[in-house]
Amino acid sequence: MKSSLTLGALGAAAMLLGQFGFMDNVHAAGRGVSDSVTPVSVLTAEDINKIVDMRVEQRVQEILGPQSTPPPSSDLFDTPQMGQTTQSPIRGVEQKKIDGVDWVTGGSVLQGGRTIYAKPFVRAPKTIVGGYMDFTISDCNGGTQDCSRGLEFDQERFVPFFYSQVTDRLSVAAEVEIEHGGPQGNQGDGDVKIEFATMDYRFTDWFNFRGGIILIPLGRFNLIHDSPLNDLPLRPMVTRRVIPSTFAESGLGFFGTVYPTALSKVDYEFYITQGFDGGTGNAISESSGLRSSRGSFKDDNNENKAIVSRISVSPILGIEVAGSVHHSKYDDNSNDSLTIWAIDGLLQRGPFELMGEAAWARIGGGSSNPIAPTTTSAGTPPNRMSGYYVQGNYHFMPEFLKQWAPSHFTDASTFTAVVRWGQVDTNTQSSTNRREIDRLTLGVNFRPVEDAVFKFAYTFNDHNGFGEGSPSDPGAANGWQFSMATYF
Repeated sequence: MKSSLTLGALGAAAMLLGQFGFMDNVHAAGRGVSDSVTPVSVLTAEDINKIVDMRVEQRVQEILGPQSTPPPSSDLFDTPQMGQTTQSPIRGVEQKKIDGVDWVTGGSVLQGGRTIYAKPFVRAPKTIVGGYMDFTISDCNGGTQDCSRGLEFDQERFVPFFYSQVTDRLSVAAEVEIEHGGPQGNQGDGDVKIEFATMDYRFTDWFNFRGGIILIPLGRFNLIHDSPLNDLPLRPMVTRRVIPSTFAESGLGFFGTVYPTALSKVDYEFYITQGFDGGTGNAISESSGLRSSRGSFKDDNNENKAIVSRISVSPILGIEVAGSVHHSKYDDNSNDSLTIWAIDGLLQRGPFELMGEAAWARIGGGSSNPIAPTTTSAGTPPNRMSGYYVQGNYHFMPEFLKQWAPSHFTDASTFTAVVRWGQVDTNTQSSTNRREIDRLTLGVNFRPVEDAVFKFAYTFNDHNGFGEGSPSDPGAANGWQFSMATYF
């Protein structure tokens, strides 16, 4: 049955070629071998293309004369092969001048099944794909910030990263974050989202344009939040409740770097963004801080936009200080303002590092006695929030380990001892807010290479107010965490 269909198809093709005069050219000239006639059944796609080109040229010469020879059909339509694409767009109409003659290409002329390959990144790949992942085990005696009661395994993040240098001046970068293994219908605790996606146009070092989903330059940690970069399993509490890391908003603006001297630099970023959404269902509260009020990447709950800026100064290598601000209207009626200020700094000297960050939030329309939100009401938010952390790192690598197991402990390997003190208060005007937490973290980590890390830490958590971890029940919220993370 199949052979009959094949013979029938070849017969039909031969009739069509003969009808339009193409069979006159079906000879060895198509292959450049001999003068004998070549059966249609052994012709390749390349042979047929050559025959069609020759016949088109002959017909045009017969009608218009020898000076109006068209280009080969492959020049007119740039038909892509598998894994290739066309230089001319598949949309619209394009006029080309080839050998002094104008030819119109494009329009609705697609390339059949190969149209799906008509993308510039298929013809000339230029996108870098990478990312990072982290996996965490935690066990806290009682529930506390980012550490639940009991032993838990958590595939916290798998984050593919994409970067493309489209031209010398135009670049695109994006991250897609898959949290807790992604959405699971029976659990509802996973998530997949764009973490940031920006398109940058470079003018010069000190002035560049950016638009898209922007990683907000509020404080230091939000800009370097990747797990492989950080030396402890848990993020600082202030960057979870006051600065809701990972914090990104839709917007556009400018950034750049100035070099006052050979060793100093000043970085700045300035954006206009969508801003917080503190309306119904996205309320600011003591329990979640500002985290639940991060805005949509598409819609704005009011007509006001946020202004975001950060300026950092590095007078010499190893020292950096910075200040940043985020200001917007957050409620549906644009009546109330939300302003966050932050300062941060870094000091590096030899194997020692000292870093820190502090943030303060002022919430218009708030109260020292907030009303919890409901499904139909945004409630009344607290009026003020604040938090900070200070962290010290010491990097070391015992020589005896490199001698004992040189394949595991190399010149690229290092250990880091870490101590961090942090505090967060989601209602600074209340003396009974249980979300006022003091945390001491002691940790150590090992990096076989700089881009991969195994971390262990123990946290001491003191809650104000009442319940586990409060003065009446000290130590009840303490616990340990183990994490491993790597770039790829």
